[in-house]
Amino acid sequence: MPTPPTRRVAAKERSLEPPHRLRALAAALLCAAGCTEKLESIELPRIDLPGLDAPGTSAPAAPASAAPRAQGATGAAGTASAAARAQGAPRAAAPATRPDCDELPSEEEERRAQLPPLTALGKAVPAEPWTPPPYEVLPGVTLPAKIAAKLEQIDREYARRTREHLVITSGTRDANRQARAMFTKLRLGEDLLKLYRNKAAVQEIKKAYKASSGKPPEQVVAAMEAVIQDQIDRGIYVSAHLRRGAVDVRNRTMSPKEKRAFLESTAEAGGVLVIEESTPAHYHLQID
Repeated sequence: MPTPPTRRVAAKERSLEPPHRLRALAAALLCAAGCTEKLESIELPRIDLPGLDAPGTSAPAAPASAAPRAQGATGAAGTASAAARAQGAPRAAAPATRPDCDELPSEEEERRAQLPPLTALGKAVPAEPWTPPPYEVLPGVTLPAKIAAKLEQIDREYARRTREHLVITSGTRDANRQARAMFTKLRLGEDLLKLYRNKAAVQEIKKAYKASSGKPPEQVVAAMEAVIQDQIDRGIYVSAHLRRGAVDVRNRTMSPKEKRAFLESTAEAGGVLVIEESTPAHYHLQID
């Protein structure tokens, strides 16, 4: 008996179905493996495979009730860490700013103040053959050997907890570096009397600054340096960084989790006073 036309068409469609399904299945598997680059322009038949979408389709949005679970402990930490690197970590409530701990101006700020590039910063420490530490030390920062060793200990524990390393933005300064910093701050309009605790020492330095106004910047700095050095000789330190042992650590790129890890690392090292400064954001360390 001859096959009716309707049955012949249905049989023909069934005979073509397996290659289409195999092709779609292969495309879906490639999509799951991330290989969608060459498949985006190909029109593929729709097949329903649980957990797999053909290239160019998007997964349905999660219900609103799932959002809090998606931002659990792990997700929140990852989000905070990513935001910290992109825009600077949000700061927790910081204690009152320490008046005699001042952050060095950036190179851009020194350029704006028309100060010539720094050419010398005194004796490098340590002088003997030495392997650079794993942590980063910004140019112009001087660290005594004892302080460098303590920072390496703190950095080792911090890296063990976070897989990151510290950035040291300021260390022990000489009178010249301090004079440059204060000169730049004055040129940029900062009120030094609000920044430093010893108002009398600041007034002496500002007097030298005003008396040299109109001279080239390096001559103004030299006049300020002479006053600062005289103060040091008399046992007066306008900035904590003129004493051996004061160090600043960058924290604007730290996530809250990394800040906790840093505080745990300094506590484990011992002999370190940590003060969180807010303007600009950094950790000030006083190391015994």
